[in-house]
Amino acid sequence: MTEATAVLLAAIIAGVVALVSLIVTKEQSVSDFRQQWIDELRKDVADVVGRVRSVHGESIVPGSEGPIWGRVREEWPRFSELIARIRLRLNPDENRPLEGDATRAVLGALTELQSIFESDSPRFHRIPHLTEELVTQTQRVLRENWLRVRGGERVYRITLRLTMLLVAALIVLAVVYGIEKWRSPVGPQTFRIERVFRGVTWRS
Repeated sequence: MTEATAVLLAAIIAGVVALVSLIVTKEQSVSDFRQQWIDELRKDVADVVGRVRSVHGESIVPGSEGPIWGRVREEWPRFSELIARIRLRLNPDENRPLEGDATRAVLGALTELQSIFESDSPRFHRIPHLTEELVTQTQRVLRENWLRVRGGERVYRITLRLTMLLVAALIVLAVVYGIEKWRSPVGPQTFRIERVFRGVTWRS
C-alpha cells in the first residue's frame, strides 16, 4: 500500500465516521422527541379516562341528574382541551398496519366520548366500554412507537447496517493486505539477473 493510498483511505474513513456521527446524533434527537411524545400521549389519555370515569361513577347514583350536569359543565373545558391535544398528536392517515388501525380506533373512541358529553340525552352507560377501547388501542400505538425508539429510527437502522458492512469490508481488505504482505519478503527484493557481456557474467 503506497503512502498516497493510505492517506486517501484514512480521509475516507474519517469522512464516513463524521457522517455516521452526524446521523446518529440527529436520529437520537428524533428518538428523544418520540419518547417525550409517548409520555405526553400516555398522560393525556390517562387524564381523559380518569375524568370521564369519574363522571360515569356519579351518573349511576340515583337522583344525580342535576348534579351530574354541573360536573359535566365543570369538566368540559379541560376535557375538550385533552381531546384536542390527543388528536393533534395522532396521524389519522397513519399507514403502518398495526399503528394505523389502532390510531383510527383511538380517534373513533374520542369522537364517541365527545358526542356523549355534547348530547342532550347522554349515554353515560357507554363510557366504560369506550374508555376500555381507548386504553387498549392507545397501548397498541404506544407499543409500536416504543419499539421504534428501542430499535432506532429507520435512517439510523440503515446507517448502522451500512456502517457494519463498511467495517466488514475494511477488515477483509486488511486481512487480504496482511496475507499478501506476509507472503512477500520484507525489504527490497533481490533479483538474480545474469547478463553475458564480453564473456563476463554480471549479477545484480
